[in-house]
Amino acid sequence: MFDTGHVEPGHAPRSMPYDVADDVPALIWITDEAGRLVYANRRFEEVFGTMAEVLRAGGWPHLLASEDLPRFDAVFAEARARRGGFRTEVRVQDQFGQRRWHRCEAAPQVGGDGVVLGYVGCSVDVTEAKEAEAALRDLMETLERRIADRTAQLAAEAAARAAAQDRLRHTQKLEALGQLAGGVAHDFNNASAAVLAGLSLLEKRHGAALVTFDGEPRRLLASVREAAERGTAISRRLLAFARREEMHAGDLDPGGLLLNLRAVLANALGPGIRVLVDVPPNLPPLRADQAQLETTLINLAVNARDAMPDGGSVTLGAAEEPPGEQPQGTDLPPGDYVRLWVADTGVGMDEATLARAVEPFFTTKPREKGTGLGLSMADGFIAQAGGAMRLDSAPGLGTTVTFWLPRANAAEEPALPLLRGHALIVEDEPLMRRYLAECLRHEGYEVRLAEDAGQALALLEAGEPCDALVTDLVMPGMDGIALIEASRVLRPGLQAVLLTGTGKVAEIAPQAARAGFALLRKPVSPAELAECLARLTGPAPPVADATEGAA
Repeated sequence: MFDTGHVEPGHAPRSMPYDVADDVPALIWITDEAGRLVYANRRFEEVFGTMAEVLRAGGWPHLLASEDLPRFDAVFAEARARRGGFRTEVRVQDQFGQRRWHRCEAAPQVGGDGVVLGYVGCSVDVTEAKEAEAALRDLMETLERRIADRTAQLAAEAAARAAAQDRLRHTQKLEALGQLAGGVAHDFNNASAAVLAGLSLLEKRHGAALVTFDGEPRRLLASVREAAERGTAISRRLLAFARREEMHAGDLDPGGLLLNLRAVLANALGPGIRVLVDVPPNLPPLRADQAQLETTLINLAVNARDAMPDGGSVTLGAAEEPPGEQPQGTDLPPGDYVRLWVADTGVGMDEATLARAVEPFFTTKPREKGTGLGLSMADGFIAQAGGAMRLDSAPGLGTTVTFWLPRANAAEEPALPLLRGHALIVEDEPLMRRYLAECLRHEGYEVRLAEDAGQALALLEAGEPCDALVTDLVMPGMDGIALIEASRVLRPGLQAVLLTGTGKVAEIAPQAARAGFALLRKPVSPAELAECLARLTGPAPPVADATEGAA
């Protein structure tokens, strides 16, 4: 053990033979063979006080932190036993009450007979180094936690992307079924709509009488409605297979979107594929459904990987188009757009393949490798979002898929002026024509009927009053869109509602938004048609029975 500061006779503190020790920046000290302090330089006394004060206070036990004293005692004893030096780090307390870390190192003074006469040592303040070491250790632990969290996050994102790809493949299968069933679903929609409309009108006009029926008649009516609604649900699901028409558009940062996808794609595409991002700073936000846009980009990147069997690079890029201009190579109207692209260094496509690349079910992959629906679904989504897509490719030069999407706040639907009063219904199916007429008459409109576009234009040329045109899309001769355009030549600003039972709602929606006509998908219920007209006309006029039983 070290001394308590008591100096035995014959062991009075002695000075070093040279005053140079006082000029050393380290703390120099000397002990006798028992470990008692017998000398300290000026730097030592500046930190701990004079030798006399230190000895009176107890020597080493006064200087060292109590928790480090046993270890220091053991180190000293072990060094003395082997007649060697020692080096250790301990906590000390200076004369001002501050705790510091010191590195203590000492060498033995050995007499001619090999007996240890004492130790000459020095101490250096290493508090800042210890604090830096602790800070570095904390930083490393924080980094390790963040790396673990990020790894878990990437794994979760990869799992989510894998799930998204599974959903995409499922959607592709449904699209094929929807396209094949589209024609049948269109006719079935008309029949279902007529049945539902008849039931709704019966309830509105004869609701009080129907309440008096008990038993079998009411059950039959309920069964008819249930069957018609089930048929409507089936036909709508079939038509929905062709396009995912439910969109939740929001403002998106294209740069952030692509940078986030890079980490996911770098793992998903494999080690042989480099994923690059080409995005300038301060890009304006675009307007699109984030989930569908991410799915489209991932699908295009996977297609690019398949075109590079020996490895290569995939570049995700974005840029702002000049405001107010029409994007080159598209039929988009002049406006504000953001351009995105997915480019690969793969085998490319020849002209014949490029011409058919967007066709549904066309694919150059083996049957078990692809369905031929990926590019067609991407094209449908981009069109539904109000944009356009273009393919550029050549054998050996890779492929670039470029698409334009509207900037945020640049694709607002045009305001529709108020319309009231007279409606012209154009429908080639007599059952649907009568049903639509009954619906609008019940809502207080005066109705004119036409079997096709020719009759409708003849009525308009004859000066028949018309505030609203309600037309089917698919009709013999001129279709509904062409009829709306021709009608507005005769009646500029004429408002229109287009009804469609086909699976092309996604393709028509951007055109409807630009041209300013409403779009409803069959089978349309009286409530849906009334709500659409209410949005165009505002509050209904106060006609008799106009609100009774309205849904």
